This record gives sequence, C-alpha cells and structure tokens, in this order.
Amino acid sequence: MLLHRARLLDLRTGRPGDPCDILLSGGRIDSIRPSLPRPSTVQAPVIDLDGRLVIPGLWDEHVHTEQWALASRRVEVSQTASPAEILRTIADHLATLTGPADGEIIQGFGLRASRWPANPSAADLDAVSGRWPVAIVSADLHSTWCNTAALQRLGIPDRPGFLTEADSFAAQIKLAQVPTRSLDMWLDECCRRVAARGVVGIGDMEFSSDVDVWLAREQAGRCPMRVQVAVYPDRLDEAIGRGLATGQCAAEEPGSGPESLVAMGPLKIISDGSVSTRSAWCRQPYPGASGPEGSGVDAVPLAELESLIVRATRAGIQPAVHAIGDLAVSTVLDAYQHCGVGGRLEHAQLVEDADLPRFAALGVTVSIQPAHLIDDRDVMDQVWGDLNVGSFRFRDMLDAGARLIMGSDAPVSPVDPWLAIRVAVERTGDQRPGWYPGQEITVSEALRASTHGVEAVAPGGRADLVALEDDPFGSHGEELASISSALTVVGGQVSHTTL
Repeated sequence: MLLHRARLLDLRTGRPGDPCDILLSGGRIDSIRPSLPRPSTVQAPVIDLDGRLVIPGLWDEHVHTEQWALASRRVEVSQTASPAEILRTIADHLATLTGPADGEIIQGFGLRASRWPANPSAADLDAVSGRWPVAIVSADLHSTWCNTAALQRLGIPDRPGFLTEADSFAAQIKLAQVPTRSLDMWLDECCRRVAARGVVGIGDMEFSSDVDVWLAREQAGRCPMRVQVAVYPDRLDEAIGRGLATGQCAAEEPGSGPESLVAMGPLKIISDGSVSTRSAWCRQPYPGASGPEGSGVDAVPLAELESLIVRATRAGIQPAVHAIGDLAVSTVLDAYQHCGVGGRLEHAQLVEDADLPRFAALGVTVSIQPAHLIDDRDVMDQVWGDLNVGSFRFRDMLDAGARLIMGSDAPVSPVDPWLAIRVAVERTGDQRPGWYPGQEITVSEALRASTHGVEAVAPGGRADLVALEDDPFGSHGEELASISSALTVVGGQVSHTTL
C-alpha cells in the first residue's frame, strides 16, 4: 500500500513535516520519501491523503472487552440517577417486553451508588420487575444490583441484592455467558466503531478472556486491531505452562505466516476497589463509614501480592496491579520495591506526595484513565472535599519522572483516546472549568502516552498508523475531543477509512 501526500506530525514539537509518500509492505513501514513510485503490484492500493497529518496508531491500554460489548446492548441507566429513578427506567423497559418472564436475565448498566444513603435490596428491584430476572451493573463494574430472580439464575440466592467487589465480578462473568456468536459480533462492531477514532490496539483486561478466544476471533475475521490479552491469578499457572510472555504474539511459530494481531498481555491483579463503590483503599475512612472496610478494601494480602508479582515476572509476564486509593497505591509500590522488579500500576487516582518519585525509581509504569475524572469528580468532591488536591495527579507524576500510558477502563468510560487526551490536557470533559487545575499535561505528552510507546511513524516500524482530519495541537475543548480518523491502518490493513 502506498500512502501519497502524507505529512508526518512530530508528536514532541507538534510540527507537521513536508508532504511525503509512505510505502507499507508485509505489515511494516517499508520506506518514507518525498516521492515514491507506485507499487508494481496491481492489487496494491494507492491512497491519496491530500496533506493529512499522520501519527502512530492510538491504543487504549485498559478495556474490559466483553463487558464493553455487553454494555452496548444493556439497558442504560443514568449515572446520576437515584434508586427510584433507576427503578422507573427498568419498569418502563420491562413494559415493552413480550414473551416469558423466565427468559434471559435483563441486564442494565450505568448505576453509581456512592451518593446513595444506603445500598438497595433485591426486594426493591422485585417490586418493579416481578418474575423478570434483572441485574444492573454499575458504571465502575465494582457492584451489581440484582433482583431475587436474577440471584437465583446466577446461582447465588444467599447473597444480598446489591453485590460488591468479588461477588460482583463473579456475577458479571456469568452475565457475560451469552452465545459466542452474538458476543463476538457485538465486540466486532465495537472494535470497528472505535477504529474511526484512530484506535489500532487495546489491552484486554476482561476477567474471562484468553488468547485462544482472540485467536479464534482473528481467524474468523473479527479482530480488526491489535489485542494484548491479560490473565488473572487463577489462570497464571496455565499461562506460564504455555510459555506465554507479555508482548509475545500468540499465534503459531514465527515465520509460519503473517504476524498475529493477538499477543499475551499482563497479569492483572485487583488490589482494592473503586471510589464510586467506596471500596478504594485509602488512609482516611470514608465519611460516615466504620468497621474494618470503612477505609476501603484491601483485596490481596501483601505476601500474596508479592508472590504473584515474582512468579509472573520470572515467567516474562508483566504484572499490572489495580490500585486506586492512596493506601493501595503505596502498598503496591512497596510490593514492587520489595520484589525488586517493575511493572504497571493501574489507575492511581489518589497518590501521596511521598509516592510520586517512586514510580520512576522502581520502573513502574502508571496506566491512567483520564475520563474517570469526568465520572468521579462529583463523587470525590462529595466524599473527600479539599483532599481531592491529591487526585488524578498527571502533571506531578510526569514531573517526577513516571511513564504514563492511557486508556479508558471501558465500559466504565468510552473507548475514545481523543476524549481521554482532552481530559488529560484540560482537566474537564464538559463545559465546567478544569477540576483542580495545575495537573494538566500537554497535548504532546498525552499523545505520546496513547501510542503504545511508538513516538514516530518510521521505516521498519509496524504499519499501525492514523491519518487525522484535524490538527490536535491546534484544537481545544470539544474540537480536540472530536478529532476523527480519515484512515486507520493496522498491520498494513485498512480498518477504517472515509477516503
């Protein structure tokens, strides 16, 4: 494939280069010159970019893919809704349904319970759902509201109607057990839709994903982007036994055919909860909370965490530890330090001053989800007030030498790198002023945190690139968040084009 009249955008300076031609061959960038001859192969396309800016392809480093696909089909409830408002939404939806009430579980998505005075019960949902089994997954995935019929169908009739943390994750795994053909089709639609935003790769953090599932999708033509597939502790031994290492393509022997788009990802460990569920592990108790979990949830004992980190690292699998609260972040950094290895720390929403330089010193990459700032700012203002000066400290982390990578945690936030870039740069995603300004990062820094470590389109690199419709360095606000792709190429194949 020959890309004609492209202009390479320097991600560090924001300056566009002169028009050039880019030749793609064998999934790689073959050459870049002011002018190149048209390919002699009749089938090789020539695409005229007419001076559009070209950058490395964008990644979302943290996606729960099956939950993302399911959320696209679930009944959406407002994230600001009260339990009573959610009940009305569910009642209205059920009134449109026909057929037996003992069919599939009706699934909703989007609730945020952190502002509610108390957790609702199964009986509250029973009052509007009757015999219909109903389960509503929270926007942060850390809680699920079920009625009695859904609890029975999920095989957990002895649990309360409002499930949190491990119980919620277990329920979500069962809720994701829909026909493979349907799930794959929904996920394919999601992936192709975000190709229009320039996405060429995702880190799949789904609880039940594995490389074999993605290889089957790729073989069926339902893998239009690169995917690095995480493993959870319960399947770590299996991954080690298969010799899978982070970043390693998961297909057959090298040289047996085109490079697979599917690769092994990290070991995902969840060490605490979320702010919205009031389970992020913090030094200070949540207002009005008491008891052993009044400051959040310590989900993995330190000795177990260190054992997992060491076992994974020795096998070539990078640890990626979820830590949102300040105490969780500090404890995970302690674990990395004691083990003498680096890795990833997911989220890091609350970070203390003393921990800022430790990311760089320990070689720990911070995987941030800027759009969570939109989701959580109101909740965190209500919960922590002025203590939120320690929230989403992107500027401070970069200034302390940390390496940032960006994602969405979809379906918690949309798979939309331009929304994430806008929020990271402006500290807001709507018409409100920036939240705790002073923690903004630059467009250059946000872009370089979004390209999976690739800072330039250059000969020899993978043919993963995007031709933009607008210049991100000259865009602000909604314009920056709305930048789209005229052409997205993954492994030398077009995954999206408007040309």
